[in-house]
Amino acid sequence: CEKITADTNFRLASLTKQFTAYGIILLEQQNKLSRNDTLQHFFSEQFQNKCPFISNHVTIQHLLDHSSGIFDYEINDLEDHDQWSDYDVFETIDDKTFFTPGSHYRYSNTGYILLGLIIEIVSKKSLEIFFYENIFQPFNMKTSCLYNSEQTLIKNRALGYIKQATEQKFIMFDQSSTSATRGDGGIYMSLNDYLQWYRHYHILSSTSKPFLIDELPSDTYHYNLGWFLPDSTGKIRLHSGDTCGFTHQVFRIDDEKRNVLVVYLTNIGQNHEKIQKFNHLIVDKIPQINPNNTNLLWNMVTLTR
Repeated sequence: CEKITADTNFRLASLTKQFTAYGIILLEQQNKLSRNDTLQHFFSEQFQNKCPFISNHVTIQHLLDHSSGIFDYEINDLEDHDQWSDYDVFETIDDKTFFTPGSHYRYSNTGYILLGLIIEIVSKKSLEIFFYENIFQPFNMKTSCLYNSEQTLIKNRALGYIKQATEQKFIMFDQSSTSATRGDGGIYMSLNDYLQWYRHYHILSSTSKPFLIDELPSDTYHYNLGWFLPDSTGKIRLHSGDTCGFTHQVFRIDDEKRNVLVVYLTNIGQNHEKIQKFNHLIVDKIPQINPNNTNLLWNMVTLTR
């Protein structure tokens, strides 16, 4: 076994969502789409006939902030299926929603798979190539890549493990039926590459209008472009990633006084106890967090994949 270093690649799971959201914003800035566009602008007539309500009422913005009401494919029993692709998930979508699109919040991995497919349709490139040309290469992220079912080897990557409770030892637990979807969780990245991403993204999120956040209502938390916003200022952003063999969390503060980034990447699945200790440490050390919103921190891993 090799030691994990800052150049070791981890499957990011739901931390991927911030990159998918960024891809959508890039295409909007190029006037190739609008966040107000409904799904009928992108998907086939066959899909529109199958799902007329979703096609006409769900917008890109609804997918971005988890207010579409579209069912999350991960709530189904998936283990009797080979690894699901984005198109497998797409085929399962029906015309039902939990609520009127835009009226409520409900986390949906399916929504971010749809966003990844929209990027491919609009850019006329695979999501893998789009991420490489528009994020990984220009930001000098040297080892990052998106999962590709035809790529048998990802260089210098950590394999996933899980702790076996009965024998108190770790066993390899690297793949599941949902490990192959991409827009919601398919990027592999190292800590050093994530820092490169943060340096560029921080500048954009501080100066570019699509990334700026107005004052938010204080009675709830919010979701914006792949980040949870646990207070009304929009300055604190966090997200977790939880998938087969991997558990992560990222926390950042961007305000006038200081910039803070804390990244916690592990190749241990269901590592929730350590994540909770990590969250307690954050709350104890960073006074900007509103104590009334710390329940979000405790429940982060249950909200995301």
